[in-house]
Amino acid sequence: MGLTDKVAKFIITATYEDFPSKAVFAARHGIIDCVACALAGSKEQVTNILVGFAEDTGSASAASIIGRGIKTSAPMAAFVNGAMGHALDYDDITHAIKGHPSVVCLPSALAIGEAIGASGRDVMLAYMIAFEVGCAIASGMGVDYADDLGWHPTAPLGTLAAAAAASRLLGLNQEQTAMAISLAASNASGLRENFGTMTKPFHAGNASRGGVTAAMLVKRGYTAATTGLEGRFGFMHAFSGGRGENVSAPLERLGKQFFLEQPGVTIKKYPCCGSTHRPLDAYFLLRKEQPVDYREVDSVEVLVDFDPPRSLIHYDPHTALEGKFSIQYCLAAALVDDTVGLAQFEDAMVMRPEIRALIPKITMKRYPGNEGKPSWVEEKNEVRIKLKNGTVLSRQQRRDYAGPVLGVTPEGMDMKFRDCASRALPMSKVNEALEILHNLEKQPNVNGLMTAVSGK
Repeated sequence: MGLTDKVAKFIITATYEDFPSKAVFAARHGIIDCVACALAGSKEQVTNILVGFAEDTGSASAASIIGRGIKTSAPMAAFVNGAMGHALDYDDITHAIKGHPSVVCLPSALAIGEAIGASGRDVMLAYMIAFEVGCAIASGMGVDYADDLGWHPTAPLGTLAAAAAASRLLGLNQEQTAMAISLAASNASGLRENFGTMTKPFHAGNASRGGVTAAMLVKRGYTAATTGLEGRFGFMHAFSGGRGENVSAPLERLGKQFFLEQPGVTIKKYPCCGSTHRPLDAYFLLRKEQPVDYREVDSVEVLVDFDPPRSLIHYDPHTALEGKFSIQYCLAAALVDDTVGLAQFEDAMVMRPEIRALIPKITMKRYPGNEGKPSWVEEKNEVRIKLKNGTVLSRQQRRDYAGPVLGVTPEGMDMKFRDCASRALPMSKVNEALEILHNLEKQPNVNGLMTAVSGK
């Protein structure tokens, strides 16, 4: 039995009771955060375009588009919900895939779950299975797969994770599930060159749709290889660039030690690329110790634990989307506004004169001597601010991989949910949805949740 078959066996045999309490705790946070981000993203222009596309091309009314009050087919709902959940780049991340797990695991599970009337417990289990599968496969990829090969881990790995969730909920057998994973692997794609455009959220939506489509096709008799992961021309070899993949690694932890526990999920504090977060944390720690007047700044040097630019490809952004992938803009906004929130990511905010004056003063480089090493070996970032009077202020911030939930307290998670969800829903529906999400495994089906977040 090869890797794809063994992964398929895990998908069809895992039970809710297999997951320890810390893993369930992390899953609940990831699910709440994903729904929050989708509701906030439901009002973005990218979502308006996708909803129009769904209305033009959709036919079935099987699953809800979050925050928009309409239903469409399960693949299309997974597509739109996945994209809107990633539209603000505010959704959770995990070190295990160097990307965003929930925005591909949950939209696929919710779309199929609503279409077939699955229980909240079954949807939550499908999400947890998908999370573990995506992270396990990532563990066998070459060490530099997410650094210099150009693909966005959320997208290809997310397509496989989404297929795992959909296959479980549709009740595929082991051979069918292996085929669904293999079929999904042929639909896996996503390039970092498109960061800072509407195509980045497309990556998450397309991954969700690809996984759902693969499982639904196989359910109808569509066939694929059962060696799509480990084969000579399979996913792991192709997406590792033929260098350094380890097809044994995914099975070392799958179903034994849970990625939801360690490294867990990191809930974002800032609605921008995760690679900006440690520098922003460092700046705000510095700011607590020493007031900084942005008008007195001569230069800012950011030392990072990856070879720039990696995901931060916009040195001179001119739009809000580009600003999300620009350490120059994010730190300039922090200096000027003393906060980095949803309000900072409007096109007009990026083009303010005071921001334009600061951007050329901000440079990013790797810690000297570590150039060419895999990302994150230093596990710290640093911000050094030189003032016009010659004073140099600096602060480091280390990465934390303690798990299962990083970046937010349970109370903070509820606050983020209410802040995001209130952009799309009246407060009565916000509170109703949050109550359901906190008790998702007790819901007889997910219809109540989807009604609460539908935006009707």
